[in-house]
Amino acid sequence: MKVIQDIEQKCPHCGDPCVDYTIMIQEMPFCCLGCKTVYQLLEEHDLSCFYDIDAQAGSSQKEKQQQAFNYLEDKEFIKSLLHFENSTLAKVSFTLPAIHCAACIWLLEKLYKFNEGIEQSTVNFGRKTITITYQKKLLSLKELVEILDKLGYTPELNGKKHDTKNNPYQKIWLQIGIAGFAFINSMFFSLPAYFGLEIFEGGMIAQFFPYLNALLAIPVLLFSATDYFKSALGTLKMQRINMDVPISIGIITLFVYSYYIIFFQHGLGYVDSFAGLLFFLLLGKYYQQKTFDHLQFDREVKSFFPISVTKVEQHKEEQVLLKQVLPQDILRIRNQEIIPADCLLLSDAATIDYSFVTGESLPEEMEKEDLLYAGGRLKGASILVQVKNSPSQSYLAQLWDDESLSNSRSQVQSLADEVSKYFTLVILLIAALTLAYWLFIGEFNTAINAFSTVLIIACPCALALASPVTLGHAMRILGKEGFFSKNTQTVERLSHVDTLVFDKTGTLTYPNKAKVCFMGELPAHHDLAAISTLLNQSQHPLSQLVYNWLPSYPEQVITAFKEKAGKGLSASSKGQEYKLGKLSFVKEDSTLKDCQLGSQVHLSIAGTYCGYFQVQHIFREGMDSLFKQLNTAYETHLISGDNDNEISPLRQWILDDNIQFKQLPGRKKSYIASLNAQSKKVLMVGDGLNDAGALSESYTGIAITESSSQFSPASDAIMLGNTIHQLPAILKFSKHSMKTIKVAFTVSFLYNIIGISLAVQGLLSPVFAAILMPISSVTVVLIGTLGTQLGKQIFTKHQKLKL
Repeated sequence: MKVIQDIEQKCPHCGDPCVDYTIMIQEMPFCCLGCKTVYQLLEEHDLSCFYDIDAQAGSSQKEKQQQAFNYLEDKEFIKSLLHFENSTLAKVSFTLPAIHCAACIWLLEKLYKFNEGIEQSTVNFGRKTITITYQKKLLSLKELVEILDKLGYTPELNGKKHDTKNNPYQKIWLQIGIAGFAFINSMFFSLPAYFGLEIFEGGMIAQFFPYLNALLAIPVLLFSATDYFKSALGTLKMQRINMDVPISIGIITLFVYSYYIIFFQHGLGYVDSFAGLLFFLLLGKYYQQKTFDHLQFDREVKSFFPISVTKVEQHKEEQVLLKQVLPQDILRIRNQEIIPADCLLLSDAATIDYSFVTGESLPEEMEKEDLLYAGGRLKGASILVQVKNSPSQSYLAQLWDDESLSNSRSQVQSLADEVSKYFTLVILLIAALTLAYWLFIGEFNTAINAFSTVLIIACPCALALASPVTLGHAMRILGKEGFFSKNTQTVERLSHVDTLVFDKTGTLTYPNKAKVCFMGELPAHHDLAAISTLLNQSQHPLSQLVYNWLPSYPEQVITAFKEKAGKGLSASSKGQEYKLGKLSFVKEDSTLKDCQLGSQVHLSIAGTYCGYFQVQHIFREGMDSLFKQLNTAYETHLISGDNDNEISPLRQWILDDNIQFKQLPGRKKSYIASLNAQSKKVLMVGDGLNDAGALSESYTGIAITESSSQFSPASDAIMLGNTIHQLPAILKFSKHSMKTIKVAFTVSFLYNIIGISLAVQGLLSPVFAAILMPISSVTVVLIGTLGTQLGKQIFTKHQKLKL
């Protein structure tokens, strides 16, 4: 290694000039030892193609200070950072301020190449965060942080907010400021030319103004325009084209032509147009970014489902919203429920499925006073836990989002991206033909202006903005109506639905209202206490109905708890086995017949059949109106695991051929698959528990819940039970949202057709084109916002219709 003086060469890692000295490695210059170290590290792990994605993509290591991470050996501090930990795996999230481009994402998601202990790393570019799952036996948290530090992505570990240096808008503010300064001053220098004045002709001032314009153009080109150039070069290297390619060509054309006029024709050039172009382009870019950030905030804070939990206080249980839960509160978690916060296990044992968090499918056996992490799902008997850290609704929201990453992209957005790709190629062709035409007829100035204007005024921004803006606002409005969708694709898919399939129990009927009686000899009090405890383990509506009907008994100790979806519950207490559920589950060789009305929960104790709880369901209010509206536009079906004793009221709403009873969860899923095979777009509406398979098989799945504690990852949306009557309005609103997007698309195309037609004729200037470009984006945002706001009237009209 040798150090030489060199002020012209640029560092191949970060792109900074080597001002003070240059470190030479294999005849390659580096601005500092840190950049050289990172470069060699990537070479050693065969990741040098990092620089092919975005040349000089690394962060400068010149001002980086050597850090010691010995404090990451403290067990308490480590626990405060981890989202999850078991005997083998740990999961942690860091904020990495140095993330700034696609190359960063590519590199950070290949961290497993630096250490075999790293299982997975996922980057959220918008938030500049990374989530890493690693093996504790192969890698410590300290070693993991040191790897990130060596690569130049030192995590923020102090919990403080970013300082102003890391403000994501600081750079664009500076870019706008410099472009605006150059724009105003170049206009001032060009005032005589605007008005045809000759008062400065021949004077020193007039001779000096063109060169001042030339100086003003340099920082605009080298700083304000750099993001467009980087974006254009990055896509071209990947053999793709985006809209920044023609914009960059237009910027360079104006700059080069202005310099040609200034230095060869002694004129003022078009620096005012050049600087004004960047000023208005950057304003539009800033506005778009703020719009997306606003939607992201709305998504996280305002429009997510209000997960509730069962709080235990003085031996009484009540449902409370997650935001009302505080550390030290006691919660009851039932079978299949999600643990909403980091908690201490108070019960003797628990089986927790962390596949939702880590991807590991094997459940873990936990003991009393073990720490349970948010996001785990209970498998087995209900447990009591004590909240340790404040519940994080956003973390559960993140888990739900992670589950949706495998979903296909929005059809509208995919169409927009495809159109944008060809749109760019067409614009480049039109601009080239325009330039050739005006040059052919000898209008050189007009040729340059028309060429630049065509490249600038063409804007597919509406195609990029229309879908996320409109559907983002639609999600927010639906959230206020008690409908919480997983992503914008859900709203889009709802608009395409043509077939609806309903579950019955807990969906069309009240899960907490029914007429219950026991047919047979009622067991003794100690047996009823065990039965009550067993029923309280399950979230199934029938279990909860019977549990609420029984008197209050002290909780009993039960073992060997099992819940078979669609069949029943079993457990042992004081040496006796209790079974509750379907007759075939409780007593396989029974010759008993079903009762005349309602559902049955059969009971056996120690192998002896005792009778059954007869449950007569009460249908939700407004079912008549619901199906009258739905049947005019959709094909409706009902599929239930219950017997057909309650078919009479259903026949007035749904055709007999479309009603299926005694269907186990697997059969429900097969039924949906058969409808899919007929090219139907099926919306499944179920309880999210026994219907998980059917929900995941359907085109779109809605989980109906009373409390939102039944967190169902298989569904695309969660809908509060008391709002199911609004389903026709929700479907109508989704169609209205898609119509709004089509209006935005139409406006965008009309803008481009008119704008390009005027530009090729040389009737527009590049500056005016740059003003129109963000105006078109603003128009699309207004259409999306106002269109969805007008759509809210659908819910108002629906309420009046219901009354």
